[in-house]
Amino acid sequence: MALAEKIDRKQLKRPDEFQVVAGKAMEWVAAHQKKVLLAAGAVVLLVVAAWGLSAWRGARETKAGGDLALALEQLSRPLAGEAQPGQETFASREERNKAALAALEKVRADDAGTKAAQTALAEMGFLKLKTGDAAGAQKDLSDSLSGAGRDHPLRIFAQESLGYAYEAQGKLDEARAAFEMLRELGMPARADFQAARLALLQNKPDAKQQLERIGKEYPKDTEVVREANKRLELAALPPVTPGSIAPAPNGVKPARKPATAPAKKPQGKTN
Repeated sequence: MALAEKIDRKQLKRPDEFQVVAGKAMEWVAAHQKKVLLAAGAVVLLVVAAWGLSAWRGARETKAGGDLALALEQLSRPLAGEAQPGQETFASREERNKAALAALEKVRADDAGTKAAQTALAEMGFLKLKTGDAAGAQKDLSDSLSGAGRDHPLRIFAQESLGYAYEAQGKLDEARAAFEMLRELGMPARADFQAARLALLQNKPDAKQQLERIGKEYPKDTEVVREANKRLELAALPPVTPGSIAPAPNGVKPARKPATAPAKKPQGKTN
């Protein structure tokens, strides 16, 4: 017992390891007080700078979002003769589209680097494609996809629209490649549908089988399956020869002419 008590007393007299380390650290801080204060000040400055940059970016994104909303508002303005009293109007669709493109281009230039600017570029591509400028749409949509992240809300629409822009120019191989990218974005059904649609457009022998496979592999209540079935129904119709559609009066749907005109019944003699 005496030996144990002596060992415990010796251990108690020894300094605790934590105390030793803490003591040395305090000695170092006291010896390098100026450096420590400078380092602490630098850390504070970095934190403040990061906060300021975050606040500036947030304010810039907010402003850019407002600019984008005003630019898109151009497209919702009515044409002359369609507006309610007091509404601003455009004289024609061409004038409205031109004003919207100019406003979107201003957002893209003034707010470069923001999500709103990326969205404005995609919207420019959509509008150009709608108005028949397929080449311009291709450029804007390609640039938009290059700068936007995978999580951008318009990325899927921009990717599919890029395929349509290529298709409108007759660049079917590029269109097929653009549509195939939908698969990587989590839209395999759309990718399969577009591949089948292009195959049907090119009169490929397996086009109908591709459309039928879409109806078997994907849920029947989805939009893509309904589109595929509609394409199949249209493909099943007999081809229309030139001149077989009879002109119809206003308000009446055109009807297909019969292949041969019906023979006239002989009129009986009247007494």
